[in-house]
Amino acid sequence: MKLRTMTIACAFALAAPLAAIAGDDEPVDIRNLFTGDDRVQQSDLANMSRDEIRLAGMRMFTNPFRVADGFGDGDDANPTGIQTERGSLQNNTTFQRIGGLDGQTCLECHSIISRRTVPMTFGIGGVGGVNNTVLGAGGNTFVDLTTPNKKENIDGRVINPPFIFGAGGIEHLANEMTEELQQQLHAAQAAGDGTYPLSAKGVDFGSLTIAGGVIDASGVEGIANVTPGDEDFLVVQPFGRKGNEKSTRTFDVGALSFHFGMAVDHGNDHDGDGVVNEVFDGELSALSVFVGTAQTPFQTKVKGKAKRGERLLNSMGCTECHIPKMDTDSKLLGFRFPEIGNEPFANVHTTVDLTEAPMSFEENDNGGVTIELFADLKRHYMGESLEEFNGDGMFTTMRLWGVADTAPYLHDGRALTIRDAIVMHGGVPNARTNATAITDDGSEAFGAVSNFLAAGEADQKAVLAFLDTLRSPDGTFDALLELASKVSDDDDDDDDE
Repeated sequence: MKLRTMTIACAFALAAPLAAIAGDDEPVDIRNLFTGDDRVQQSDLANMSRDEIRLAGMRMFTNPFRVADGFGDGDDANPTGIQTERGSLQNNTTFQRIGGLDGQTCLECHSIISRRTVPMTFGIGGVGGVNNTVLGAGGNTFVDLTTPNKKENIDGRVINPPFIFGAGGIEHLANEMTEELQQQLHAAQAAGDGTYPLSAKGVDFGSLTIAGGVIDASGVEGIANVTPGDEDFLVVQPFGRKGNEKSTRTFDVGALSFHFGMAVDHGNDHDGDGVVNEVFDGELSALSVFVGTAQTPFQTKVKGKAKRGERLLNSMGCTECHIPKMDTDSKLLGFRFPEIGNEPFANVHTTVDLTEAPMSFEENDNGGVTIELFADLKRHYMGESLEEFNGDGMFTTMRLWGVADTAPYLHDGRALTIRDAIVMHGGVPNARTNATAITDDGSEAFGAVSNFLAAGEADQKAVLAFLDTLRSPDGTFDALLELASKVSDDDDDDDDE
């Protein structure tokens, strides 16, 4: 195991709260980080250093957006969750909460580095916790809280915000997997009629059949888009709980729109709020670079009971989906604009070396990097118990790196402990730590969870001890904070003149 393995002492050092900016012990004044003079066009990126681009992205991530910036939608009162058609709670036209408009900054829902410390450790890029659970997504038309224990109490989703750490490595890995699948698609089309297996980085994605030149994708597994001819057909999309966002950029587009009502509109008032050019293409590019260059989760030393738990995790079948590590063929991640789903290496505007800080992935023997994610970047059916209101029970495999710090668990935060999470995604809707059996509701994880529950208490604790070694990084982005402090100081000097 080489997942940036660190000693326990070093791990506690990384868990120190976000505090001083180098040199002056003063936090950066956010007022100086998102002004008219600092806005970024796509053409500006060519003349900016990597850290200047990242700082511009951090501005987007941490800035509290205002109505003057484009926060919010128009005044239509139909509560559908669609821009210009969001309703209002108690005539509060600023924050809707259900259906979006539920925060002012990305940082609000991505700020908890560790929930295991007292007090909680805060920093840039962490999880949200239950207090920041998002309601909605998809257009809400009703909320019914009078009927208990009903899946259809709200026609929307409950979203447990994840951290952004390691996102660059995940995006690069997904790009290479997409390239493999596209090559197999092209080879199949050239070969003619037949059934062809699909796999990438050793992950099985089912098969496709060609008959009379027509592609039948009914045998494809674990891919969000299975419509032949679409740009995202056979594209591995690793982001979002549903595995339906192919890059940090596409995820950010949806997040900015849903949570704040802000979008790249190229001069059009997309949401009827009277503000145009709310987000520039360059600012979205910078935001994706910031997210994609976040620190990488690490692992404390694996020994004793945890070492045995590592072996048990494999023998129980958990690592069939929670694959410990995958290797890339290149260490260079390219950020793209415009993005073309089935051409994952086209239109690169910024390139970063994933072996460099703060990403610090370990270089492998073939010139790429090793991504120790404990996932397969594939969608799986997780059973009726975890289905959402619309019957959708497909979720991408949760990456287990950092899992020890990021309670609560699962897509909606219903699991309060790691053990709860293990049991619940095997077929029990409201499992607790004393659960000893599950009912098969079709979950692909049923077998592995059954094996876990069939093991003795000592073996279960060994597995949990191993998972407890997978930790979150500090999330302080020190180099960017130092640069931001200088920018802030310079702006203050300008104001004094």
